[in-house]
Amino acid sequence: MTQLPPTPAASRIAHRAGRPSFAITILCATLIMLGCALDVSAAEKKRPRRFIYNSDANHMYYYKTPPMSVEDLQGYVDEVVGTGVTTYFASPNWGMLMSYPSEVTEMIGSQLDAETLSTMRDTGLTKEKSTERAFANFHAIHDAGHDPFGVMINRAREKDLEIFVSFRLNEIHDVQNPDSLIVTKFWRDHPQWRVGKIGDEIRPIFAEIIGGSKERRVHPIVASWFPGALNFAVPEVRALRLKELRECCERYPIDGLDLDFQRFPIYFPQDEGHKHVETMTAWMREVRKMTREVGAKRGRPLQLSARIMARPAQNLAIGLDPKSWAQEDLVDFVIVSHYLRNDFALPIREYRELLPERLPIYASIEVEKEDDTYRRIARQLYGDGADGLMMFNYFTRREGGREPDFSLFRELSDPEKLTSN
Repeated sequence: MTQLPPTPAASRIAHRAGRPSFAITILCATLIMLGCALDVSAAEKKRPRRFIYNSDANHMYYYKTPPMSVEDLQGYVDEVVGTGVTTYFASPNWGMLMSYPSEVTEMIGSQLDAETLSTMRDTGLTKEKSTERAFANFHAIHDAGHDPFGVMINRAREKDLEIFVSFRLNEIHDVQNPDSLIVTKFWRDHPQWRVGKIGDEIRPIFAEIIGGSKERRVHPIVASWFPGALNFAVPEVRALRLKELRECCERYPIDGLDLDFQRFPIYFPQDEGHKHVETMTAWMREVRKMTREVGAKRGRPLQLSARIMARPAQNLAIGLDPKSWAQEDLVDFVIVSHYLRNDFALPIREYRELLPERLPIYASIEVEKEDDTYRRIARQLYGDGADGLMMFNYFTRREGGREPDFSLFRELSDPEKLTSN
Protein backbone atom coordinates (compact mmCIF):
# COMPACT_ATOMS: atom_id res chain seq x y z
CA MET A 1 0.00 0.00 0.00
CA THR A 2 1.35 3.45 -0.91
CA GLN A 3 2.38 5.63 2.02
CA LEU A 4 2.49 9.43 1.92
CA PRO A 5 5.96 10.94 2.56
CA PRO A 6 6.45 13.46 5.38
CA THR A 7 5.69 17.06 4.43
CA PRO A 8 8.68 19.37 3.63
CA ALA A 9 8.12 21.23 6.90
CA ALA A 10 8.27 18.02 8.94
CA SER A 11 11.48 16.97 7.15
CA ARG A 12 13.20 20.28 7.96
CA ILE A 13 12.29 20.08 11.64
CA ALA A 14 13.52 16.48 11.89
CA HIS A 15 16.79 17.40 10.18
CA ARG A 16 17.49 20.26 12.64
CA ALA A 17 16.74 18.08 15.64
CA GLY A 18 18.94 15.24 14.44
CA ARG A 19 16.17 12.77 15.26
CA PRO A 20 12.38 12.93 15.00
CA SER A 21 10.57 14.47 17.95
CA PHE A 22 7.49 12.92 19.51
CA ALA A 23 5.34 15.43 17.66
CA ILE A 24 6.95 14.54 14.35
CA THR A 25 6.45 10.86 15.05
CA ILE A 26 2.76 11.48 15.68
CA LEU A 27 2.52 13.63 12.56
CA CYS A 28 4.13 10.94 10.38
CA ALA A 29 1.89 8.24 11.83
CA THR A 30 -1.14 10.40 11.11
CA LEU A 31 -0.01 10.93 7.55
CA ILE A 32 0.51 7.20 7.07
CA MET A 33 -3.00 6.48 8.32
CA LEU A 34 -4.32 9.20 6.03
CA GLY A 35 -2.49 7.54 3.16
CA CYS A 36 -4.17 4.22 3.94
CA ALA A 37 -7.56 5.89 4.00
CA LEU A 38 -6.85 7.62 0.70
CA ASP A 39 -5.83 4.31 -0.84
CA VAL A 40 -9.15 2.74 0.17
CA SER A 41 -11.20 5.67 -1.09
CA ALA A 42 -9.19 5.72 -4.31
CA ALA A 43 -9.96 2.03 -4.88
CA GLU A 44 -13.64 2.74 -4.40
CA LYS A 45 -13.53 5.70 -6.79
CA LYS A 46 -11.89 3.56 -9.45
CA ARG A 47 -14.99 1.40 -9.56
CA PRO A 48 -17.37 3.34 -11.79
CA ARG A 49 -21.06 3.52 -11.00
CA ARG A 50 -23.22 2.27 -13.83
CA PHE A 51 -26.94 2.02 -14.41
CA ILE A 52 -27.39 -0.53 -17.18
CA TYR A 53 -30.43 -1.01 -19.39
CA ASN A 54 -30.77 -4.34 -21.18
CA SER A 55 -32.48 -4.54 -24.57
CA ASP A 56 -33.04 -7.86 -26.32
CA ALA A 57 -32.87 -8.26 -30.09
CA ASN A 58 -36.53 -8.29 -31.02
CA HIS A 59 -38.99 -6.78 -28.52
CA MET A 60 -39.11 -3.50 -30.42
CA TYR A 61 -40.47 -5.11 -33.61
CA TYR A 62 -43.73 -6.44 -32.16
CA TYR A 63 -45.63 -3.23 -31.46
CA LYS A 64 -45.54 -1.07 -34.59
CA THR A 65 -47.74 -1.56 -37.63
CA PRO A 66 -45.47 -2.46 -40.56
CA PRO A 67 -43.49 -1.08 -42.22
CA MET A 68 -41.38 0.17 -39.36
CA SER A 69 -39.10 3.18 -39.93
CA VAL A 70 -35.56 3.85 -38.73
CA GLU A 71 -36.98 6.62 -36.55
CA ASP A 72 -39.36 4.12 -34.93
CA LEU A 73 -36.43 1.85 -34.16
CA GLN A 74 -34.32 4.67 -32.76
CA GLY A 75 -37.16 5.50 -30.40
CA TYR A 76 -36.45 2.34 -28.42
CA VAL A 77 -33.09 3.84 -27.50
CA ASP A 78 -34.36 7.38 -27.06
CA GLU A 79 -36.94 6.29 -24.47
CA VAL A 80 -34.22 5.68 -21.86
CA VAL A 81 -32.04 8.70 -22.64
CA GLY A 82 -31.94 11.17 -19.75
CA THR A 83 -33.44 8.72 -17.25
CA GLY A 84 -30.23 7.87 -15.40
CA VAL A 85 -29.17 5.09 -17.77
CA THR A 86 -25.41 5.23 -18.34
CA THR A 87 -24.94 1.99 -20.26
CA TYR A 88 -27.02 0.36 -22.98
CA PHE A 89 -26.71 -3.43 -23.33
CA ALA A 90 -27.99 -4.54 -26.75
CA SER A 91 -28.41 -8.23 -27.47
CA PRO A 92 -28.02 -9.37 -31.09
CA ASN A 93 -29.48 -12.85 -30.43
CA TRP A 94 -32.92 -13.53 -31.90
CA GLY A 95 -32.92 -17.04 -30.53
CA MET A 96 -29.78 -18.61 -31.97
CA LEU A 97 -29.89 -16.38 -35.05
CA MET A 98 -28.62 -12.81 -35.33
CA SER A 99 -30.55 -9.58 -35.73
CA TYR A 100 -28.06 -8.36 -38.34
CA PRO A 101 -26.70 -9.74 -41.64
CA SER A 102 -24.03 -12.08 -40.29
CA GLU A 103 -21.23 -13.63 -42.32
CA VAL A 104 -20.49 -16.17 -39.57
CA THR A 105 -23.95 -17.53 -38.80
CA GLU A 106 -27.56 -16.90 -39.89
CA MET A 107 -29.67 -13.77 -39.77
CA ILE A 108 -33.24 -14.11 -38.57
CA GLY A 109 -35.53 -14.94 -41.50
CA SER A 110 -32.65 -15.71 -43.85
CA GLN A 111 -33.61 -19.40 -43.96
CA LEU A 112 -37.04 -18.57 -45.41
CA ASP A 113 -37.76 -18.48 -49.11
CA ALA A 114 -39.05 -15.25 -50.59
CA GLU A 115 -42.66 -16.46 -50.86
CA THR A 116 -42.86 -17.59 -47.23
CA LEU A 117 -41.33 -14.38 -45.96
CA SER A 118 -43.71 -12.33 -48.13
CA THR A 119 -46.70 -14.21 -46.70
CA MET A 120 -45.46 -13.60 -43.14
CA ARG A 121 -45.05 -9.91 -43.87
CA ASP A 122 -48.58 -9.66 -45.25
CA THR A 123 -49.94 -11.42 -42.17
CA GLY A 124 -48.00 -9.04 -39.92
CA LEU A 125 -50.01 -6.09 -41.22
CA THR A 126 -53.06 -7.22 -39.24
CA LYS A 127 -51.76 -9.75 -36.70
CA GLU A 128 -50.70 -7.66 -33.71
CA LYS A 129 -47.85 -8.63 -31.32
CA SER A 130 -46.96 -11.60 -33.49
CA THR A 131 -43.88 -13.23 -34.95
CA GLU A 132 -45.21 -12.27 -38.38
CA ARG A 133 -45.38 -8.61 -37.38
CA ALA A 134 -41.88 -8.72 -35.87
CA PHE A 135 -40.45 -10.29 -39.03
CA ALA A 136 -42.26 -7.76 -41.21
CA ASN A 137 -40.85 -4.82 -39.28
CA PHE A 138 -37.33 -6.18 -39.04
CA HIS A 139 -37.13 -6.95 -42.75
CA ALA A 140 -38.64 -3.59 -43.65
CA ILE A 141 -35.62 -1.95 -41.99
CA HIS A 142 -33.19 -4.40 -43.55
CA ASP A 143 -34.66 -4.19 -47.06
CA ALA A 144 -34.39 -0.40 -46.93
CA GLY A 145 -30.62 -0.87 -46.78
CA HIS A 146 -30.06 -0.64 -43.03
CA ASP A 147 -28.46 -2.95 -40.50
CA PRO A 148 -31.27 -3.05 -37.89
CA PHE A 149 -28.97 -3.90 -34.99
CA GLY A 150 -26.49 -1.28 -36.16
CA VAL A 151 -29.26 1.35 -36.07
CA MET A 152 -29.63 0.68 -32.33
CA ILE A 153 -25.88 0.69 -31.67
CA ASN A 154 -25.32 3.93 -33.57
CA ARG A 155 -28.27 5.65 -31.90
CA ALA A 156 -26.93 4.80 -28.44
CA ARG A 157 -23.57 6.29 -29.39
CA GLU A 158 -25.25 9.43 -30.77
CA LYS A 159 -26.98 9.83 -27.41
CA ASP A 160 -23.69 9.48 -25.50
CA LEU A 161 -24.61 6.20 -23.87
CA GLU A 162 -21.93 3.64 -23.13
CA ILE A 163 -22.82 0.79 -25.48
CA PHE A 164 -22.15 -2.94 -25.06
CA VAL A 165 -23.11 -5.91 -27.18
CA SER A 166 -24.61 -8.35 -24.68
CA PHE A 167 -24.25 -11.79 -26.24
CA ARG A 168 -26.41 -14.71 -25.10
CA LEU A 169 -23.87 -17.51 -25.08
CA ASN A 170 -26.11 -20.59 -25.27
CA GLU A 171 -29.56 -19.71 -26.58
CA ILE A 172 -32.05 -22.60 -26.39
CA HIS A 173 -35.44 -20.93 -26.81
CA ASP A 174 -37.86 -23.18 -28.68
CA VAL A 175 -35.45 -26.10 -29.21
CA GLN A 176 -38.31 -28.53 -28.58
CA ASN A 177 -39.74 -27.40 -31.92
CA PRO A 178 -37.79 -28.98 -34.83
CA ASP A 179 -39.23 -26.44 -37.28
CA SER A 180 -38.45 -23.39 -35.15
CA LEU A 181 -37.38 -20.25 -37.00
CA ILE A 182 -34.98 -19.30 -34.20
CA VAL A 183 -32.63 -22.31 -34.16
CA THR A 184 -29.62 -22.48 -36.48
CA LYS A 185 -28.57 -25.02 -39.06
CA PHE A 186 -25.39 -25.53 -37.03
CA TRP A 187 -27.48 -26.65 -34.05
CA ARG A 188 -29.71 -28.89 -36.17
CA ASP A 189 -26.79 -30.52 -37.97
CA HIS A 190 -24.88 -31.46 -34.82
CA PRO A 191 -27.10 -33.21 -32.27
CA GLN A 192 -23.96 -35.01 -31.02
CA TRP A 193 -22.59 -31.64 -29.86
CA ARG A 194 -25.35 -31.05 -27.32
CA VAL A 195 -25.13 -31.59 -23.57
CA GLY A 196 -27.91 -34.19 -23.63
CA LYS A 197 -31.28 -34.96 -25.16
CA ILE A 198 -34.17 -32.53 -25.17
CA GLY A 199 -36.64 -33.51 -22.49
CA ASP A 200 -34.11 -35.19 -20.19
CA GLU A 201 -34.74 -34.40 -16.54
CA ILE A 202 -32.60 -31.56 -15.24
CA ARG A 203 -30.35 -31.97 -12.22
CA PRO A 204 -31.06 -30.15 -8.92
CA ILE A 205 -28.42 -27.45 -9.48
CA PHE A 206 -30.13 -26.31 -12.69
CA ALA A 207 -33.56 -26.50 -11.08
CA GLU A 208 -32.16 -24.30 -8.30
CA ILE A 209 -30.76 -21.74 -10.74
CA ILE A 210 -33.88 -21.39 -12.87
CA GLY A 211 -36.47 -22.20 -10.20
CA GLY A 212 -34.99 -21.04 -6.97
CA SER A 213 -37.23 -22.78 -4.45
CA LYS A 214 -39.95 -25.37 -3.97
CA GLU A 215 -42.47 -22.54 -3.90
CA ARG A 216 -41.38 -21.37 -7.36
CA ARG A 217 -41.54 -24.43 -9.57
CA VAL A 218 -39.43 -24.73 -12.68
CA HIS A 219 -41.44 -24.21 -15.85
CA PRO A 220 -41.54 -27.67 -17.48
CA ILE A 221 -41.03 -26.40 -21.04
CA VAL A 222 -38.04 -24.26 -20.06
CA ALA A 223 -36.56 -27.17 -18.11
CA SER A 224 -36.96 -29.43 -21.13
CA TRP A 225 -34.82 -27.08 -23.23
CA PHE A 226 -31.70 -27.35 -21.07
CA PRO A 227 -30.39 -30.72 -22.28
CA GLY A 228 -30.62 -29.36 -25.83
CA ALA A 229 -27.93 -26.75 -25.21
CA LEU A 230 -24.66 -26.82 -27.12
CA ASN A 231 -21.75 -28.42 -25.28
CA PHE A 232 -18.80 -26.05 -24.74
CA ALA A 233 -16.54 -29.06 -24.13
CA VAL A 234 -16.62 -29.45 -27.93
CA PRO A 235 -13.88 -27.32 -29.56
CA GLU A 236 -16.05 -26.59 -32.62
CA VAL A 237 -18.76 -25.08 -30.42
CA ARG A 238 -16.31 -22.78 -28.65
CA ALA A 239 -14.71 -21.82 -31.96
CA LEU A 240 -18.03 -20.84 -33.53
CA ARG A 241 -19.04 -18.75 -30.54
CA LEU A 242 -15.70 -16.93 -30.57
CA LYS A 243 -16.14 -16.15 -34.29
CA GLU A 244 -19.60 -14.72 -33.58
CA LEU A 245 -18.24 -12.58 -30.75
CA ARG A 246 -15.39 -11.33 -32.92
CA GLU A 247 -17.82 -10.41 -35.68
CA CYS A 248 -19.85 -8.27 -33.28
CA CYS A 249 -16.76 -6.57 -31.90
CA GLU A 250 -15.28 -5.82 -35.32
CA ARG A 251 -18.57 -4.83 -36.92
CA TYR A 252 -19.82 -2.24 -34.42
CA PRO A 253 -18.31 0.82 -32.67
CA ILE A 254 -19.05 -0.53 -29.19
CA ASP A 255 -17.45 0.25 -25.84
CA GLY A 256 -17.56 -3.32 -24.65
CA LEU A 257 -18.73 -6.90 -24.95
CA ASP A 258 -20.90 -8.55 -22.31
CA LEU A 259 -20.99 -12.34 -22.02
CA ASP A 260 -24.45 -13.29 -20.82
CA PHE A 261 -23.91 -16.61 -19.06
CA GLN A 262 -27.48 -16.53 -17.70
CA ARG A 263 -28.86 -17.11 -21.20
CA PHE A 264 -28.88 -20.04 -20.80
CA PRO A 265 -26.95 -21.25 -17.75
CA ILE A 266 -25.77 -24.62 -19.05
CA TYR A 267 -22.52 -25.20 -20.92
CA PHE A 268 -21.51 -28.79 -20.26
CA PRO A 269 -23.26 -32.12 -19.60
CA GLN A 270 -25.22 -31.67 -16.40
CA ASP A 271 -22.93 -33.61 -14.08
CA GLU A 272 -19.67 -32.44 -15.67
CA GLY A 273 -19.60 -28.69 -15.14
CA HIS A 274 -17.07 -28.84 -12.32
CA LYS A 275 -14.75 -30.91 -14.54
CA HIS A 276 -14.65 -28.21 -17.20
CA VAL A 277 -13.92 -25.10 -15.17
CA GLU A 278 -10.50 -24.79 -16.79
CA THR A 279 -12.02 -25.41 -20.24
CA MET A 280 -14.20 -22.34 -19.83
CA THR A 281 -11.43 -20.26 -18.24
CA ALA A 282 -9.13 -21.10 -21.17
CA TRP A 283 -11.89 -20.01 -23.56
CA MET A 284 -12.28 -16.78 -21.59
CA ARG A 285 -8.58 -16.15 -22.19
CA GLU A 286 -9.23 -16.49 -25.91
CA VAL A 287 -12.15 -14.04 -25.71
CA ARG A 288 -10.05 -11.53 -23.78
CA LYS A 289 -7.22 -11.87 -26.29
CA MET A 290 -9.69 -11.23 -29.11
CA THR A 291 -11.17 -8.09 -27.50
CA ARG A 292 -7.69 -6.73 -26.87
CA GLU A 293 -6.71 -7.36 -30.50
CA VAL A 294 -9.83 -5.56 -31.73
CA GLY A 295 -9.28 -2.73 -29.27
CA ALA A 296 -5.65 -2.29 -30.29
CA LYS A 297 -6.57 -2.29 -33.99
CA ARG A 298 -9.12 0.48 -33.54
CA GLY A 299 -7.02 2.44 -31.02
CA ARG A 300 -9.55 2.28 -28.19
CA PRO A 301 -9.89 -0.40 -25.48
CA LEU A 302 -12.80 -2.82 -25.65
CA GLN A 303 -14.15 -3.75 -22.23
CA LEU A 304 -15.32 -7.26 -21.33
CA SER A 305 -17.99 -8.09 -18.76
CA ALA A 306 -19.80 -11.22 -17.64
CA ARG A 307 -23.35 -11.73 -16.39
CA ILE A 308 -23.06 -14.54 -13.86
CA MET A 309 -25.15 -16.65 -11.49
CA ALA A 310 -26.85 -15.43 -8.33
CA ARG A 311 -24.68 -17.52 -5.97
CA PRO A 312 -20.91 -18.10 -6.27
CA ALA A 313 -21.27 -21.88 -5.87
CA GLN A 314 -23.70 -22.04 -8.79
CA ASN A 315 -21.03 -20.68 -11.12
CA LEU A 316 -18.52 -23.37 -10.24
CA ALA A 317 -21.13 -26.10 -10.45
CA ILE A 318 -21.84 -25.31 -14.10
CA GLY A 319 -18.22 -24.70 -15.11
CA LEU A 320 -17.75 -20.96 -14.52
CA ASP A 321 -15.03 -19.42 -12.34
CA PRO A 322 -15.48 -15.64 -12.08
CA LYS A 323 -12.90 -15.47 -9.28
CA SER A 324 -10.16 -16.80 -11.56
CA TRP A 325 -11.34 -14.59 -14.40
CA ALA A 326 -11.03 -11.54 -12.17
CA GLN A 327 -7.65 -12.55 -10.77
CA GLU A 328 -6.31 -13.04 -14.31
CA ASP A 329 -7.83 -9.73 -15.46
CA LEU A 330 -10.03 -11.51 -17.98
CA VAL A 331 -13.07 -9.34 -17.17
CA ASP A 332 -13.52 -5.65 -16.38
CA PHE A 333 -16.67 -6.15 -14.31
CA VAL A 334 -19.36 -8.69 -13.46
CA ILE A 335 -23.13 -8.50 -13.14
CA VAL A 336 -24.62 -10.80 -10.53
CA SER A 337 -28.03 -12.00 -11.68
CA HIS A 338 -31.04 -14.07 -10.86
CA TYR A 339 -32.80 -16.11 -13.52
CA LEU A 340 -36.03 -14.13 -14.16
CA ARG A 341 -36.93 -13.51 -10.52
CA ASN A 342 -35.89 -11.63 -7.37
CA ASP A 343 -36.82 -14.19 -4.72
CA PHE A 344 -33.80 -13.60 -2.47
CA ALA A 345 -31.27 -10.86 -1.98
CA LEU A 346 -28.29 -11.24 -4.28
CA PRO A 347 -25.21 -11.94 -2.10
CA ILE A 348 -23.22 -8.86 -3.12
CA ARG A 349 -21.21 -8.85 0.11
CA GLU A 350 -20.13 -12.44 -0.49
CA TYR A 351 -19.03 -11.59 -4.01
CA ARG A 352 -17.17 -8.52 -2.71
CA GLU A 353 -15.11 -10.73 -0.41
CA LEU A 354 -14.48 -13.21 -3.22
CA LEU A 355 -13.43 -10.81 -5.98
CA PRO A 356 -10.61 -8.23 -6.14
CA GLU A 357 -11.36 -4.86 -4.57
CA ARG A 358 -10.72 -3.10 -7.89
CA LEU A 359 -13.39 -5.09 -9.78
CA PRO A 360 -16.82 -3.42 -10.09
CA ILE A 361 -19.77 -5.62 -9.13
CA TYR A 362 -23.18 -4.74 -10.50
CA ALA A 363 -26.50 -6.37 -9.69
CA SER A 364 -29.37 -7.25 -12.01
CA ILE A 365 -32.99 -6.62 -11.05
CA GLU A 366 -35.43 -8.82 -12.93
CA VAL A 367 -38.95 -7.77 -13.90
CA GLU A 368 -41.34 -6.72 -11.13
CA LYS A 369 -44.94 -5.53 -11.24
CA GLU A 370 -44.72 -2.75 -8.66
CA ASP A 371 -42.43 0.28 -8.60
CA ASP A 372 -42.02 0.07 -4.84
CA THR A 373 -40.65 -3.46 -5.20
CA TYR A 374 -37.95 -2.12 -7.52
CA ARG A 375 -37.16 0.60 -4.96
CA ARG A 376 -36.90 -1.87 -2.09
CA ILE A 377 -34.60 -4.23 -4.01
CA ALA A 378 -32.42 -1.36 -5.23
CA ARG A 379 -31.97 0.05 -1.72
CA GLN A 380 -30.82 -3.32 -0.43
CA LEU A 381 -28.40 -3.89 -3.31
CA TYR A 382 -26.81 -0.47 -2.94
CA GLY A 383 -26.65 -0.97 0.82
CA ASP A 384 -24.83 -4.25 0.33
CA GLY A 385 -22.20 -2.56 -1.81
CA ALA A 386 -23.34 -2.98 -5.44
CA ASP A 387 -21.51 -0.51 -7.69
CA GLY A 388 -24.60 -0.11 -9.83
CA LEU A 389 -27.68 -1.85 -11.16
CA MET A 390 -28.92 -3.47 -14.33
CA MET A 391 -32.56 -3.46 -15.41
CA PHE A 392 -33.17 -6.77 -17.16
CA ASN A 393 -36.20 -7.24 -19.43
CA TYR A 394 -37.85 -4.10 -18.07
CA PHE A 395 -39.42 -3.55 -21.49
CA THR A 396 -41.50 -6.73 -21.08
CA ARG A 397 -44.08 -4.70 -19.20
CA ARG A 398 -45.38 -3.94 -22.69
CA GLU A 399 -46.40 -7.56 -23.14
CA GLY A 400 -49.31 -6.93 -20.80
CA GLY A 401 -50.30 -3.74 -22.57
CA ARG A 402 -48.65 -1.46 -20.01
CA GLU A 403 -45.98 1.03 -21.10
CA PRO A 404 -42.84 0.90 -18.95
CA ASP A 405 -42.35 3.90 -16.66
CA PHE A 406 -38.78 4.87 -17.46
CA SER A 407 -38.96 7.89 -15.13
CA LEU A 408 -38.53 5.38 -12.29
CA PHE A 409 -34.93 4.97 -13.44
CA ARG A 410 -34.13 8.47 -12.16
CA GLU A 411 -34.65 7.13 -8.65
CA LEU A 412 -33.20 3.66 -9.13
CA SER A 413 -29.98 5.03 -10.63
CA ASP A 414 -29.35 7.36 -7.67
CA PRO A 415 -28.79 5.81 -4.22
CA GLU A 416 -29.25 9.19 -2.53
CA LYS A 417 -32.69 9.69 -4.07
CA LEU A 418 -33.71 6.19 -2.99
CA THR A 419 -32.59 6.87 0.57
CA SER A 420 -34.46 10.17 0.77
CA ASN A 421 -37.73 8.76 -0.58
